[in-house]
Amino acid sequence: MSKGPIAEGLERADQLSEAGRYADALEELDRAMVENPSRAAIHTARGWTLENLGQERLPEARKAYEEALHLDPRALWAKEGLSNVMRRLGDADEANRLAREVVEEGTPRSDIEPDLRELVGWCQLRLGHYDDAVETLREALTLDGRWTAVRFDLALALLCSGDRVHAALEYQRGVHQAENWGLERLRGYVRVALDDLEEALAERPDLAGTREAMTARRLLRSTLVAPQRTG
Repeated sequence: MSKGPIAEGLERADQLSEAGRYADALEELDRAMVENPSRAAIHTARGWTLENLGQERLPEARKAYEEALHLDPRALWAKEGLSNVMRRLGDADEANRLAREVVEEGTPRSDIEPDLRELVGWCQLRLGHYDDAVETLREALTLDGRWTAVRFDLALALLCSGDRVHAALEYQRGVHQAENWGLERLRGYVRVALDDLEEALAERPDLAGTREAMTARRLLRSTLVAPQRTG
């Protein structure tokens, strides 16, 4: 799952984050926050970097997302991020409440703000509405087939919905697509996809032993170890 569209003036932090260099991205964002502490987009981006720096940084990520929502209650990327953090902190009820709000608020806004389809689809997935998630994420890819993060989300939604053959295909497409973005971004995209897969399999042990899930895991892990693929 990504952290959302690139905010003006935060391009360098976004590039570092996409490459998985979260500590470096956080330094960039901390400097930006000193200059503009009331900008919700900076707090949202900080939340994303902090939640990817490990379990011990989740309380800080929570505060960053909460501050973003305090500054801008319509900041759905912050609300989605807070939902993810609350789930990882063990508060599934609050995580689901926030995810439902993202779906309810984001669906009518997605025609004007197309990037929100990624958010809505992800939250549908986390709520267990797998068929809805597949439909939403496929719609997003019709708008931009290069949307690598969405393709990995679609692969996971397909896997959870039971369409395992197409899930495996989308994971392969996602890796191939990520290779076109360069070595660092490849690692960043694949690392997030692998983390999302592992989290889903921990919650759905019925999927963990399936051939397609094991194939997807091997594909993502091998790509991280030897990312420069040929042919």
